[in-house]
Amino acid sequence: MHEHGRERKIALIHNNLIQHYRVAIYNYLYNFLRSHGYYLSVRSHGIQPGTPYPVAFDFKNMTLNSRTILRWFLAERPDVYVPVAFLRDLYLFPTILLAKLLRIKVVYWGHGRDLQDKRNFVKNTAYMLEHLLVDAIILYGEHLKTYIPRWLHRKVFVANNTLELSMYRSVELNSTAIKAKYGIKTQKNIICMGRFERRKRVEDLVAAFARIKGKDVGLVLAGPDCDGLLAAIDSPRVYKVGPIYGTEAIQLLAACDVYCLPGAVGLSIVDAFYAGLPIVTEEGIDHGPEIMYLKPGENGFLVPKGDIEALARTLNLLLDDDALRMKLSENARRVVSTEAHISKLAQGFLAALDYVTARDREA
Repeated sequence: MHEHGRERKIALIHNNLIQHYRVAIYNYLYNFLRSHGYYLSVRSHGIQPGTPYPVAFDFKNMTLNSRTILRWFLAERPDVYVPVAFLRDLYLFPTILLAKLLRIKVVYWGHGRDLQDKRNFVKNTAYMLEHLLVDAIILYGEHLKTYIPRWLHRKVFVANNTLELSMYRSVELNSTAIKAKYGIKTQKNIICMGRFERRKRVEDLVAAFARIKGKDVGLVLAGPDCDGLLAAIDSPRVYKVGPIYGTEAIQLLAACDVYCLPGAVGLSIVDAFYAGLPIVTEEGIDHGPEIMYLKPGENGFLVPKGDIEALARTLNLLLDDDALRMKLSENARRVVSTEAHISKLAQGFLAALDYVTARDREA
């Protein structure tokens, strides 16, 4: 507990709806930070419907604009403000300035810039202004410091972006049952899970899979078809199972053998590694910061962008070589228990809070 027994108040706003996975992260952060003398309160427009996780942190629905956030500041008098928002959110800069006027410390938490539009001068200028105004910067990965001027590194902290997966430790993994539920009849299976968007280059995976012939191998596509990419795919060995979340997602991943997402790898790599799946993806792509968890040759492979033959060859290698696949599987699980563990995210977050509130981290 902080001096005089008072918890420091952290006001976090989350733009739009809080995604399923973020509910679990905020649950963990809430408890972790309370054990270190901080009280986390979260406000947003709501929570994504159908979340498999209970909301176990201080949360209230709130229309997010400069007026409502100022009213919250005045009512609660937080010590730290953490805006999880986009540059296009009109309340972002006004509320940062209001917080500064009210002597509330401000902490940025994110990528450091738009990784899908890294050379946009206007956006990068706005990010620079935001980074100058805030009291601390939390980045999703060490390599993202590249986008922050060196003279600002004194206030930069790293909280490896990841998922909270501890609730799945007791999940019973029954490959036969989950495969039967989704009509998966093939012995070995490649899986791709997440939102199917053009930037993820799923067409490369489908083309590579078409080259894997004469084998009892299937391709499982699990997730919402946001850009209508799956409609034209028609094969008895391709299983389009739709969006799956929570326990069933982990069970289905664990029932498969290899994870493949050619483009825009993000947090799905953490789910895949937790289930013990090596990953195959393409290099030369604007992946999310979570690509840092991939160690080529150790827990997965990179193939040249758009090289369908190389992609098919690598998938074949992992499907055929059980010993290699098991070795990479063990290494994948090790990453999730170390650098991709939720405690690493929490420790980085805590270090930033301790910095802006000028206190040493308690043991």
